[in-house]
Amino acid sequence: MENPNLNNEQLDVLKEIGTIGAGSAATALSQILGRKVTITVPEVKLVSSDRITATEFLIQPDEVSLAVDLRILGALQGSMIVLFSQKSALMMIDILMKRPMGTTQLLNLVEASALSESAHILSGSYLNAVGELLELHQVIPSIPQTIVDRMDRLNRLMIKRFSEANIQYLLPIENNLLIEDVAVTLYVIFLLEYDSIKKVMRIVGI
Repeated sequence: MENPNLNNEQLDVLKEIGTIGAGSAATALSQILGRKVTITVPEVKLVSSDRITATEFLIQPDEVSLAVDLRILGALQGSMIVLFSQKSALMMIDILMKRPMGTTQLLNLVEASALSESAHILSGSYLNAVGELLELHQVIPSIPQTIVDRMDRLNRLMIKRFSEANIQYLLPIENNLLIEDVAVTLYVIFLLEYDSIKKVMRIVGI
């Protein structure tokens, strides 16, 4: 399966989907943290599931990363993964725990539960915004599962997910967060089943 060749207008529509989701997520995170949060979306791609690699997310294969994995329930069928590099996860944990930046040095699942909860709220905000844009109602995230592992193993997890379901495309959305003066990058990745991705592609005009 080849990656679809999208023109600039179609890429702009995908980016608008990401930007609307990011705006909603920024508002939700700002309310949780009690701090000003802005999110920009430098890039959105539509990637064939058999073309995905660990380096697709600008994270080294041997780097320990954190993924928050959720099923999408309702009008869209598939999954979402919120993916943090180790550096971004540690910074977010410091922010959530109100610690000086640089305090958290290791990822552990106890502290990561707070990050998982914020990623769940972010995902819900994303889905609400995307659902409204696509005129789909009742699109909600499931209870999240948090995974801390090397990026190459996380990548294999995603590939396994493709083989277990009718997943043909990923929609990775790069998010640059600015939480007051702290910059954090994360990825929101939609793994959509064929009928659901067709709905998105029809909106984009592919």
